Amino acid sequence: MSHLTEQDRDAVRAALMARRAVVLDEIVAAERETGETQFAELLGRHNGDSSDEALAVTIGDLAAARLDLELGEFNRLETARLRLDAADFGQCGECGEDIPVARLIANPAAQRCIVCQAQFERTHAH
Repeated sequence: MSHLTEQDRDAVRAALMARRAVVLDEIVAAERETGETQFAELLGRHNGDSSDEALAVTIGDLAAARLDLELGEFNRLETARLRLDAADFGQCGECGEDIPVARLIANPAAQRCIVCQAQFERTHAH
């Protein structure tokens, strides 16, 4: 049985939808930025020097990386949204303990309790 009340789920759902809207806006901005830097890269090839081209490529790479991060977060939020009403939503995927409601509101896509997340970050740091 879940430790989350209906009121808890509503609070998590509201936080999730608010974060989802922000991430969607960030995705649109990142896509626009990626397109603009690709255009700048083309201009650099015809009118600029090699340092202009290198800068355009670097900016394009950063924009693409930002877009990738935003899409990853959006996918995690969507997974959480689809699972929000599941009986095991809010349980740590590692140890099975309850994830505190405050953590789920702060990070609706959280899949681990704080202890397991800290351990994951120590062992998977790059």
